[in-house]
Amino acid sequence: MPYFDYSATTPCDLEVSKVLLEADREYFANPNASHALGRKSRAFLDEQIQSIHTRFGLIQKEIVFTGGASESNNLAIKGVANKLPEKKHIVSSLIEHSSVVAPLTYLMRQGYDLDFVTLDENGRYDLDSLASLIREDTCLVTLVAVDSETGIRQPVEEAALIAHEKGVLFHCDATQAIGKCPIDLNAFDLVSFSVHKFYGPKGIGGLIRNQGLELIPLIHGGKSLTNVRSGTPAVSFVAAAAKAVELFTFDEVRRYDHVKAMNDKLREALGEIPSITFNSNRYGIPHILNLSLLGKDSDETVERLSEQGIYLTARSACSGKEGFSRSVHAITKDEARATSSIRISLSHLTTEEEVETLIQALKERAVL
Repeated sequence: MPYFDYSATTPCDLEVSKVLLEADREYFANPNASHALGRKSRAFLDEQIQSIHTRFGLIQKEIVFTGGASESNNLAIKGVANKLPEKKHIVSSLIEHSSVVAPLTYLMRQGYDLDFVTLDENGRYDLDSLASLIREDTCLVTLVAVDSETGIRQPVEEAALIAHEKGVLFHCDATQAIGKCPIDLNAFDLVSFSVHKFYGPKGIGGLIRNQGLELIPLIHGGKSLTNVRSGTPAVSFVAAAAKAVELFTFDEVRRYDHVKAMNDKLREALGEIPSITFNSNRYGIPHILNLSLLGKDSDETVERLSEQGIYLTARSACSGKEGFSRSVHAITKDEARATSSIRISLSHLTTEEEVETLIQALKERAVL
């Protein structure tokens, strides 16, 4: 099946699914219970959490397990803003995921000021722009590591240094980075991720935070694993997350090399077509290739390909139906490219045959 929407979600690896089901049967007891079964669940849960910490290379960090990156982003942004109510300014960018845009919009309606970092000619954060925007009343800088629509890898580690030099907390949405490209998770005060982006189940994500960093919770209730999110700990889902992390860290180089080879194949074949322009550049991770078929409506292209059994998207699935890519427009300043762009997202599961099928279909679409 020619599926090219891996940046939206990935199929759960069979080994991960097996771990989830086995853990759900064996460690079903509440890990906060004081009886023997509860203690057994807690010991198993602690092992899984430690496995993730180790493979992520975390130092003096805590993982707050959430329902996914959308919840993590909301908890980070609203949690900091509510904890520091005297500071009413936030710095972000125009290429953020909707789960960052929405809480920022909410806070603007509550009286917060919001500034956006300028993008340079390569679609990356202008770090001088960032430094100039931070104020005395800035409570947070929140920037995405990899743009979900173009795949451009942003200099978030350097951006975090600038924020820290000015005494400001830094939140990074690393949802499209973890499991795909190297990233220093210790460089940030807060990091969001979602397990279904790297072949785990939907319904679990995390917010990595500095130990001791206080946030105001979104969900209040009884005892859990942390003081910023209540609810019975999802032992089996954490175990599944640990397995998914284990699998991608074990096979990271081979997976990356395969994806890059598929990306190179697409670029070589499609670069010959005059009406196709690439929006992903040399700073992009190979897992995402964004291109514009000039003169062709992006939503119509997606629908025509879907009718042929080829599945990709015009933009992030969570970005809505604006009719154009906000990210492509922010980077290129070209409405024609933004309204004709499509996102091809690749995986270690992508085959050469699938890529050949897509190439032929796009060549036909370009001339029809």
